[in-house]
Amino acid sequence: MSHSTPPVTVRPAEPDDAEAIHALSLRAIRGSASGHYTPAELEAWAATRSPARHRALIEHTRTLVAVCDGAPAGFVSVADEPWGTLERGEVDQLFVDPAFGGRGVARALLAAVDDVATVTHASWRAAPVFERHGYVREEVETVHLDGQTLTRVRMRRAR
Repeated sequence: MSHSTPPVTVRPAEPDDAEAIHALSLRAIRGSASGHYTPAELEAWAATRSPARHRALIEHTRTLVAVCDGAPAGFVSVADEPWGTLERGEVDQLFVDPAFGGRGVARALLAAVDDVATVTHASWRAAPVFERHGYVREEVETVHLDGQTLTRVRMRRAR
């Protein structure tokens, strides 16, 4: 690791992180995923996000925040137990702020949930990241959001 790249630390999310990780997820959707979905699809995806939804994730799932340079650089949420539509071990969200891409943020977050994470529904942007961490593609899925149809891929971690 070069001296110019600060280390990534991972900590449990707190309810007060909801606003910051909500904003981070919007930057990631509109920035990092922009080459994989149309502008209308991205906005339909972004419209599903809210600070209240992130607060609920923090309260009901294992949600971790990666910190780099003193700022939230990314986050992951995984269901330790079934909750809502999530199955045990499902990585519901993995987002890295585009400003912190390429610094090992996703790697640090996935390593931190390695003990429980087994399955995810990955965006086309995230699928290669999950593949590098031992997940295999099972099937392409479609999600209908606000008149848009987004595709994603269900992936399971090879054991």
